[in-house]
Amino acid sequence: MKNVSILILLLVTLAGCAAQPQKYVTDVVDPGLEVDRLLGLYLENMSKGRSCTGDLGNDSFQECDGVLRRLSQIYVAYPDNERVNMAMAIVSYQSGQVEKARFVLDQLLAKGLPRPEAAVLRARIALEEGSVNRAGTLLEVQIRQNPMHFELHEMLAATHYANRKFPESMTSLALAERLGAPEWRIAYHRGLIFEARKNQPAACEQYVTSYSRNRDFHAPRGRLMALAGHKVCFELAAFVEGDA
Repeated sequence: MKNVSILILLLVTLAGCAAQPQKYVTDVVDPGLEVDRLLGLYLENMSKGRSCTGDLGNDSFQECDGVLRRLSQIYVAYPDNERVNMAMAIVSYQSGQVEKARFVLDQLLAKGLPRPEAAVLRARIALEEGSVNRAGTLLEVQIRQNPMHFELHEMLAATHYANRKFPESMTSLALAERLGAPEWRIAYHRGLIFEARKNQPAACEQYVTSYSRNRDFHAPRGRLMALAGHKVCFELAAFVEGDA
């Protein structure tokens, strides 16, 4: 159950942010808006192939490393701002600083308030670390507070999948779909479940559905190729390749 709502935030290095001077953020009236502006610049830089994995030495806040340095400064200057904290958790996770992301997310969730986005990312980290029960507990608490948030149900489906509770995973996916989760994503996840249950034809049908709904999502094509040894999957893979 990867991808989704965090795709606009990619790799970033935040090392040494505690030592950055705060004078650069004294003019920030709304740190949330400033974060949004910086993320827009950051995404623009990433679209030009700049990976922002250097030493953050660029003085221009329009350039890739400068954008990241300013975001780090805002985080230090506004440690209690939840919008800033969430952005920092995401970029820390995306840059491989999982311990930092985990700390920030735990601080957000410790308040006991509805924080579905934080719970989804924290559960993802827990799953990747093998803490399936921890992930499930986090999600169930948030679902009680946010029963209409489809990403919570999608991530709960992932925890059921990790526990090989396939019927429960299907139920969570169905609920997520009714609440508005993208059909291409749900179909792909259903395909993974069918594949795990050794039902290759059903899995491949779901992969075709997923790819047909989102041609920019290439994972279903990869799964179809991997299952092409099965007659149905071979035919579907050939159809997809011929239509690509």
